[in-house]
Amino acid sequence: MPEETKTMSVEEHVSNNISGETWEVVHYLAMALKADNEGKTEVARTLRDIALDEAAHGARFKYLAGEIGDLREEIEKMLSGEEGAFDGKHEGMKQAEAAGQKELASFFDTAAHDEGRHAAMLRNLLEQYF
Repeated sequence: MPEETKTMSVEEHVSNNISGETWEVVHYLAMALKADNEGKTEVARTLRDIALDEAAHGARFKYLAGEIGDLREEIEKMLSGEEGAFDGKHEGMKQAEAAGQKELASFFDTAAHDEGRHAAMLRNLLEQYF
């Protein structure tokens, strides 16, 4: 007797698409970094363009699903996440240093500073517009 296949709900399709698009963005951007390191500038540019399209797809699914609430609250939530990411990346940096992974430790530090910059930008938005 054949197995029954479960039909996914619209919500499940949306959730799967958001997850899939998110994974694709990261993967395409990682491929673009590799292409850049191999001197394949046009390949890298094309892969980054695709990543941006995939990000836009995921964002639109999230928006159309009604997953973005009050803008001030969303910005405050993201600010909290950026602040946590700053601390978490510094912890990752310390662990990478202890493991002798200098390049990874350096990138954790760079990414942590980016998170701090993002937090400052979000704070600025809250002060200026909300």
